[in-house]
Amino acid sequence: MQLTGSTVRVIELAPPGVETALFRGEFEEAMRGQKAMAPAELVRQAIAGMEKDRREIRPGLANVLHAMSRIAPHFALRQLAKVGKP
Repeated sequence: MQLTGSTVRVIELAPPGVETALFRGEFEEAMRGQKAMAPAELVRQAIAGMEKDRREIRPGLANVLHAMSRIAPHFALRQLAKVGKP
């Protein structure tokens, strides 16, 4: 909202879990058995979204989570809470 009327464009990139050292290091136990998106695929989808002039880019499972948060917000929140528990 602060940039409305300016020449600055904001694009939101909301990736799913991405196969990185952080995903397999810091969150190893919480994400055990979870499949993450390859970094190259994330980049490909992000660039494709920008080329299509999308303001929101939610690749892979992030798009599913977004849809679930609209259809069943309490269910989606409970699922996220399960993943975030130590």
